[in-house]
Amino acid sequence: MHDLRFRPNRIAQTLYHHRSQTIGCILPDIGNPFFSQLFQHLEMLAFERGYTMIMGNTLSTRALERTYLQALSERQVDGLLYLGGLANDATPDPEDLRAVQDVAERLPVVVVNGDLPVPGVVSSVRSDERGGTRALLDLLRAHGHTRVAFLGGRSDIGNTLEKLEEYRAAFPDLPPDWVQLSGLSIDAGRGAMTALLRHPQRPTAAVCINDLVAAGALAAAREHGLTLPRDLSVTGFDDVFVAQVVTPTLTTVNHDDASLARHALDALTGSIEGERPERHILIRSSLVTRGSVTDAPTLHPLTGNATRRARTAR
Repeated sequence: MHDLRFRPNRIAQTLYHHRSQTIGCILPDIGNPFFSQLFQHLEMLAFERGYTMIMGNTLSTRALERTYLQALSERQVDGLLYLGGLANDATPDPEDLRAVQDVAERLPVVVVNGDLPVPGVVSSVRSDERGGTRALLDLLRAHGHTRVAFLGGRSDIGNTLEKLEEYRAAFPDLPPDWVQLSGLSIDAGRGAMTALLRHPQRPTAAVCINDLVAAGALAAAREHGLTLPRDLSVTGFDDVFVAQVVTPTLTTVNHDDASLARHALDALTGSIEGERPERHILIRSSLVTRGSVTDAPTLHPLTGNATRRARTAR
């Protein structure tokens, strides 16, 4: 075997064992640090369990998502991990759901940090984003903030709507213009903060949909002459590497990617082996406090804007 440089024929092995020892993973944007961090955990754990991971990066396009769904199933992967995209649609397309259902009837499908209302989906494993959002809002209220904006996200994405629902429950009577659903990128954060600062009355804090949006919001606030966090406290979400390199460092929420990945792989590999995992698995998220939040400044009684330096939180 050594002298003839023999290599096992994986296709033949697949036919014989009815297993390919591969897992497909569909995600919307590998350039987004949240998805790249989570995929690294998934890939490492899959390798430790004897599986090879095949990734389909859909570039946030439904046509490519459908293409990868079909292509991975035709490659006879043993199971499929579905991250974002359709799994986070607020109103998913029925035809797309039927395509997923067709695949789920033939191989195990586990959704990570989202869900699909499709018969046959094995499990949904997600972090407690609602709880994380409440923790951020409670922290801001503990620092005296009652004038809080909501920046970033999209109205067609389910987890945006969940976070927005928690925000509106906590602060029901704030100006509608303080909600800026501008997107998920650094540029989206810049745009949202720029629009927010045009408002005649400024908030004392801003909750951002993720750390990228928060980074853009911080940059725009400094460009408009604000001192942070003295004049404006800002929070992020996801606890990606960006949160530790911006100034000030971001108070944010950590998803516990390692637990997300482990529970997702447990559910998928268990299903491949014939087990029946829980349909819904919720992973506790955790608040990470850094330098971007401080006490609310005193507001001018007429303009409603900050009038003096606030005490820095310790």
